[in-house]
Amino acid sequence: MSSTVPSPLPTAGSLKGPLRLAIALLVVTTITILKGAMTTSTGSGLAFADWPLSDGSVMPPRSYTTLPGFFEHFHRLFGALAGALSLGLWAWLHFGGGVADRAARRTATLGLGLIIVQGVIGGVGVLKSLPAVTSVTHATLAQLTLATFAWLAYQLSERYRVTPVVTSVACGAGRKLVVIAVLVLVAQTVLGAVARHTNSPHALWTHVGNALVVFLVATIATAFAIGRIGDTPGIKGLARTIVLLMIVQIALGFVALGFRNAAGKTPENIANLGTAMVISVHVLFGTMLMVLVAMLAAHVFRATRAPDVVANAARVVS
Repeated sequence: MSSTVPSPLPTAGSLKGPLRLAIALLVVTTITILKGAMTTSTGSGLAFADWPLSDGSVMPPRSYTTLPGFFEHFHRLFGALAGALSLGLWAWLHFGGGVADRAARRTATLGLGLIIVQGVIGGVGVLKSLPAVTSVTHATLAQLTLATFAWLAYQLSERYRVTPVVTSVACGAGRKLVVIAVLVLVAQTVLGAVARHTNSPHALWTHVGNALVVFLVATIATAFAIGRIGDTPGIKGLARTIVLLMIVQIALGFVALGFRNAAGKTPENIANLGTAMVISVHVLFGTMLMVLVAMLAAHVFRATRAPDVVANAARVVS
C-alpha cells in the first residue's frame, strides 16, 4: 500500500467553465476524428477538391445530398468547430484573469498549435490531391491533438488539484515507462496511417505485428501504475480500461483486416458502409487507447512530482 501526502493546491471554482469547454472540445474533436475515419474508409477524401470552402460554398448541396460529400464536408465543419473551441479555451486560460496555472496554459498553447497545423495540413492535402505524406501526418496529428486536449482537461479538473504526491516511490518513478508506452502507440498510429493511405502490405503487417509490442508495453506500464501508485485517484480505473480496450481493439483489428478492401481507400467503398464503419471504429478505438495511455502518463507525472512542488504551492496559498 502506497503512502501519500495531500497536495495543498486550492480548488478553483473559476476553472469549472474552462473544464466544461475542454470537455466539449474533447467531444467535438472525437466526432471530427470519427468523421475523418469514415471519410478515408469510404474513399471520400476528394469529394470536394477545393479548401477551405467546399464547391466554393460554406454549405454546398452535395454535402447533404451525397454520402461522400456528407462525410467530407461535415468532417471539415467539425474540425473548424474544434479549432474555434480550442482558440476560445486558449484565450480564456491566458486572458481570463489567471484562472489556470502555467502548466495548463502551456498545454492549451500546444493543443491550439497542433490543431492549427493539423487543419492546414489536411487542407493542403486536399489541394494536392491527398499525397500520402500529408494524409499520414494529418491522421497522426489528430490523435496527438486529442490526447493533448485530454491532458489539458485533466489539468483543469478537481482531481488534478487534489492528487497527492506518492512518497513511497522515487520522484519521477515510472515516467520513462509511460512515455515509452505513448511513443509506441504513436509509432502504431503512424504505421496504421501509412497502411491506410498507401495500401502498403509491408506497413499493414508491421502494424499488425506491432500490436503485440503495444500490448506488452502498455500492460507493463499499467501494472507499474497499479502496483506502485495504485492509490492515486483514477489510476486503477485508467489501467483496467486500457487493458480491456487493448483486447477489444486487437480483436476488432483482425475483423477489420478480414473485411478491408484490398484496393485500399477507393470511392467504391461508399457502397460498403458496414465495412467502412468497422474500420473507422477500429481507428476511433486506437485514438481512445492513445488518449487513455496519455491520461495514465498525466496521472503518473502528477503523482510522482517533486515534493518541493507541493511545498511551493503551499507557500503560494498562504
